[in-house]
Amino acid sequence: MKNLLDDIKNSYLLYGFYERYRAKRRLRTIKRNKKKIPPYLLKDNFEQELNYKLWSTKGARFEASTRNLIQKKLSAQSVGFLSAYLIVINIVHIYDLSFWKLNVTANDVAFASTAFSILILLYSQLESAEDHGVKAEKYHSCALEIGELYNKLRLSKSQETDEEKRKRIREISNEYDLVLRKYDNHKSYDREKFMLDKYHYHGLNVFELLFGQTKYYFLVKFKYHLLIWAPLILFVGLNILKIYEVIK
Repeated sequence: MKNLLDDIKNSYLLYGFYERYRAKRRLRTIKRNKKKIPPYLLKDNFEQELNYKLWSTKGARFEASTRNLIQKKLSAQSVGFLSAYLIVINIVHIYDLSFWKLNVTANDVAFASTAFSILILLYSQLESAEDHGVKAEKYHSCALEIGELYNKLRLSKSQETDEEKRKRIREISNEYDLVLRKYDNHKSYDREKFMLDKYHYHGLNVFELLFGQTKYYFLVKFKYHLLIWAPLILFVGLNILKIYEVIK
């Protein structure tokens, strides 16, 4: 009986320690999340909320436009490099050349030529379906329209009475909703890129800044750079292995 009471007592003490630990962890989480609350929500002011929405959405749409222009440029470069690799492979076959330390047979050249041709065809179709140029133009137009609303809201702060200001805020809010319905939404990492550019305002630390920039690179640019440089890196790597085998 005594052992049973001791077990219950120890279990209760452990449970109490666990509950206190959970309470402290919950308090730390609340404090940490409180720092991440957008400034416009701290005062529960719709004018400030609308001001931040217009400002951040405008910035995110400009980032989306810039991203699509970058992807359009990198896409063209990728197709150009892949086409150049295909031409080089065929030249090797025609003039019976060798790839440095690699002895490439006719079958190897034929396989590589076919593989690059299929890759270029598939990649070109996928990138054409994305239509980055048109998307960039639409996002830019959307950002300009939201920018006009943002300027109207800023002007109403100093040039109108309280009643006129409230009416103007309702009108701007309705126009903002109409603008959003006209255009496709931007990607989540476009907004994250905008926050990275304004990291002082959003309270981002160095780690969050570096992590965000790295994530943005892999989501937006990495696949293009991989297509551009992977064949060359593979070629150099195979030759290094060949040299190592000869030395060994």
